[in-house]
Amino acid sequence: MKRRLALLGPKGTFTEEAALKADPGAEKIYCQTIDEVFDTVTSGGAEMGIVPVENSLEGSVFATLDMLLSSDVSICREVVLDISHCLLALPGVGVSEIKEVASHPHALAQCRGLLKSHPDVKTRNFPSTADAAREVAQKGLQSTGVIAPRIAAEIYGLNIILEGVQDSHHNQTRFFVISNNCPETSGQVKTSIVFGLIDRPGALYEILGYFANAEINLTKIESRPTKKSLGDYIFFIDFMGAADDDKIKNILKKIKDFTSYYKVLGSYSTG
Repeated sequence: MKRRLALLGPKGTFTEEAALKADPGAEKIYCQTIDEVFDTVTSGGAEMGIVPVENSLEGSVFATLDMLLSSDVSICREVVLDISHCLLALPGVGVSEIKEVASHPHALAQCRGLLKSHPDVKTRNFPSTADAAREVAQKGLQSTGVIAPRIAAEIYGLNIILEGVQDSHHNQTRFFVISNNCPETSGQVKTSIVFGLIDRPGALYEILGYFANAEINLTKIESRPTKKSLGDYIFFIDFMGAADDDKIKNILKKIKDFTSYYKVLGSYSTG
């Protein structure tokens, strides 16, 4: 029986490309929101889910961070996807015939150079790049181009007019595979935790010092407001190593004295 994998729909998104990289044989369950992906996994509607967590140009995906905080699922794996945008259109349509470009706002922002080179072309926002591709295909919009991944052209029968139209060719998105039952990790392992600080001078400094003294490499640290009061923050930290490693267990035990809230979000393979 195939494992079920929940992901953001519709078909033809970058999340689908990441899903194919994570588990090409899984049965895909398309969801409308990141919250729905988490809820589907939590309720048992899918054994796994995959969600975007961070883009090298646009930063963190806050909806994912918020759900990691409130949900009981764990991070099982990290998938990093190179993002390459294409300009798509209906068969037979050339660049000179395009009067409008449709896509997700982030995709449009990542292709400013292309859009600036065609100042008379308007833009239109869609919930996802795939939504834009589907709209053009289903409605036969001859004068509308789409910025979307290559997979969207294959699914919706559009032609690729231009490839690699993003401003930066070092554009990557990081995804988390989430589950209620994560397999054992292997290879290089990373751990993500989240915590709130007690109201005490130097609390964050002390916590970071434990990692530094143990020579544990922190790969990310980010603060988010708790939404409870002004100036009240929680911190997300990623570091190399597994939470059940003796050296790391000792650190995690010590930092609890400086936190008002603490949660291990998962230890996971990075390959």
